[in-house]
Amino acid sequence: MKQLLLTAQIVLLMVCTAMAQRTVSGKITDAAREPLIGANVLVQGTDVGTVTDYDGNYTLAVPANGKVLVVSYTGYSSQEITLGASNVVDVVLTEGIILETAVVTALGLGRDRQKIGYAVENVGGEKLQQVSEPDPLRALSAKVPGLNIIGSSSVPGSATRITIRGNTSFLGENQPLFVVDGIPYDNSSNGASFQLTGGGAYGSRIADLDPNNIESISVLKGSAAAALYGSRASRGVIVVTTKTGKGRQVNKGLEVTLSSSYSLEEIASLPDYQNTYGAGTDFNYQQANGSWGAAFNGAAGYPTRDSIPHWLTANPNFPQYFGRNTPYRAYPNNVKDVFQTGVVWDNSLTIRGGDQNNNFAATVSSLNQDGIFPVGSSTFDRNSLSIG
Repeated sequence: MKQLLLTAQIVLLMVCTAMAQRTVSGKITDAAREPLIGANVLVQGTDVGTVTDYDGNYTLAVPANGKVLVVSYTGYSSQEITLGASNVVDVVLTEGIILETAVVTALGLGRDRQKIGYAVENVGGEKLQQVSEPDPLRALSAKVPGLNIIGSSSVPGSATRITIRGNTSFLGENQPLFVVDGIPYDNSSNGASFQLTGGGAYGSRIADLDPNNIESISVLKGSAAAALYGSRASRGVIVVTTKTGKGRQVNKGLEVTLSSSYSLEEIASLPDYQNTYGAGTDFNYQQANGSWGAAFNGAAGYPTRDSIPHWLTANPNFPQYFGRNTPYRAYPNNVKDVFQTGVVWDNSLTIRGGDQNNNFAATVSSLNQDGIFPVGSSTFDRNSLSIG
């Protein structure tokens, strides 16, 4: 009897839930019936919304109080669609006026900078390409006020940590939410605690983006700047818009942009080491406070000769090291010789074109970076292809 009552309650709950909302689907296209990828579909007066897929299709669970759908896309005029009896709503958007002062905000919506009530900074892709920096986040350095960018190490491809207006939590995540073409991105760092590899973060996914393929980056500061993203945006939002064929003038014809850069990396500075005293042959020569150990000038007991035995000279399993000693003398460039000259080779080709009905953009790029460390994994290779 109890099981029957429980089953009846579950069925009633499912019926009430079904009556409280409806599922609406459809397709968003432009005047040429081409699908609009990433168009925003929002229930007016609520925070319920979604974006269209690669074919321009969408599916949205509309609550009972939802009467109007707001459909918008950057560069197109927004439309408000009153819902009727049909659950299939197809919308055709027409191109609107693109304002020079428009910025990309939550869910890729274009807003006039003078009409938004929060701080936002917009960085064009041409500014990112002015510096030969493979990491798009590090290319933002000194371009946005209040942006703190810290590289985990000088190893190519290593992770980059970024905060807006400082840290907001002692234990939680402090990095902003990243959104690339309307899709949230995870910029978590991949690290390790192993003895030989610990201490540095391997990389983060934003480093996979090619700065040559970025149209603009909008930095939304404060939680009020991205209310549509919820609690994930409490630390701010960085909205990345990649290059597409949308919004370009038809009479410009076919555009071909080829860029190539070659840069070198050197160690900025090294400590000044003394080359007068050493640590002794057993590296524990003198325990007196302030003593360097034996001098390299042939002091008593430490003449200038092969006096430091190899650490395997007493191991019978390594007879090749018997009697092999190292001269007790200074090696002025022993630290400097660890490093090499780093090389960054970046090539990119972008083709943009179209007519009154269709537009396209394609970018192919290749990056090869050799770091300043000649040993280990000190290389970063990135090959990318983007079509939109």
